[in-house]
Amino acid sequence: MAEILNGSKEEKAERIARVVALCRLEGLLEHHPYDLSGGEQQRAALAKVLLLDPDILLMDEPTKGLDAEFKQVFAEILQVLLRRGVTILMVSHDIGFCARYAHRCALFFDGGTVSEGTPRAFFSGNSFYTTSANRMARDQEPEAITPEDVIVLCGGKLPPVPELSDDIPPLPEPAEVSAAGKPKKLPWWRKLLAAMSGAVSLLLFLSFLGVGNLTALVNAEGLTALAGDQLALYSIFCISLLVFAAAITRRSHRPDYLRQTPKEQRKLTKRTLVATILIVLLIPVTLFVGITYLGGKKYYFISLLILLETMLPFFLIFEGRKPQARELVIIAVLCAIAVAGRAFFFMLPQFKPVMAVTIIAGVAFGGETGFLVGAMTMLASNMMFGQGPLTPWQMFAMGIIGFLAGILFRKGLLMRTRGSLCVFGALCAILIYGGVMNAASALTANRELTGGILLSYYVTGMPFDCIHAVATWLFLWFAAEPMLEKLDRIKVKYGLVE
Repeated sequence: MAEILNGSKEEKAERIARVVALCRLEGLLEHHPYDLSGGEQQRAALAKVLLLDPDILLMDEPTKGLDAEFKQVFAEILQVLLRRGVTILMVSHDIGFCARYAHRCALFFDGGTVSEGTPRAFFSGNSFYTTSANRMARDQEPEAITPEDVIVLCGGKLPPVPELSDDIPPLPEPAEVSAAGKPKKLPWWRKLLAAMSGAVSLLLFLSFLGVGNLTALVNAEGLTALAGDQLALYSIFCISLLVFAAAITRRSHRPDYLRQTPKEQRKLTKRTLVATILIVLLIPVTLFVGITYLGGKKYYFISLLILLETMLPFFLIFEGRKPQARELVIIAVLCAIAVAGRAFFFMLPQFKPVMAVTIIAGVAFGGETGFLVGAMTMLASNMMFGQGPLTPWQMFAMGIIGFLAGILFRKGLLMRTRGSLCVFGALCAILIYGGVMNAASALTANRELTGGILLSYYVTGMPFDCIHAVATWLFLWFAAEPMLEKLDRIKVKYGLVE
């Protein structure tokens, strides 16, 4: 709205500040318009119109959604506007408000004016369309139309009416806020480093996709010479991604939904520490027991154990406070989005949004939620893709990525910017998910696991891991910021902020 105002930058800022103060919006400036109540939206709409300094103000049902307290404030706002020479024409079914504050009233019916006059004459002369106060007191005083009239009729005294003032102090200059929100520019050497590392990563990725014949990497004798070169290139690819992330990462003043965790809140809670022990120690032990003693066949049972171990940190906090169903609903919705995304892209191997949604869940709601969303998504989506011995491993790999995203963000090591999240997602797809699932495939397919066999799985799986990394990068690039903003609005609106 400020773009269409006339005047200098200082004049625009002063006008906005005065209108915000007039409409009592000071405490709502950091809220999203969709998070405002009906009455607050009415005030925001009025402020938007008043920025244009109208001479005539046309309003339709302006008191809709306003409580009794703010109706009084709204009436004071209208009186200030009247004193400034603004003509106000209002259409309303709020009879009490019109009787108390209007100068003249008219009743429209069937396309024409039925009656018109001052509020006292209009409502006292109408037997049907009148105020509750007039219906109560008309036998004693036909012209009593407001609660104040009834109070005086009963011998009571009215409180003094506060004096109105046009001298509304302006708010702090918006220019200061906008200046603080501008990110600092990267120095030239970091731009150069980002360009070089990004170019190296892109070229290597394209070369990996060019290896369409996997027999060029692995044959009956083991790894070929090309496989050794590819392993070296894979290492360079991961290092270049890390360099790119370090080069583009910058700390700046951001909106509330993009700010990092304050230093005083970066200490991990006891719940998170317990979850770390369960995830890092107990779940791998569960997988080992399932493979070693159950032959990898009881994957339904192993999946159930992992799911229970994942949910245990949530059960631990129920003793201290009442659980909120809205938390579980949000987790269920995030899982549903990830499952639907995996099903929608079923025709594209490894090109799925599951990891992106898992990372977003971990950053927005913490490591435990990230793990639960990742693990539950793989379990539920495999109902469509087919359960098997790799399901528990998929649950663990995807869950640990969500958990790691929440922990690193909480500790201030993962920046909540588009570039940082994209690089983090790409590295997780290659190093964590690919690292776990390639090893799991080797374990389930070979009775004797050797270093050569393990390397062959990593070499042949790297092109697919790269596709997974690119998919995660793309989904985070387009979805991370809008989803995180909306999730943070939900956290604030429903009191889910720790």
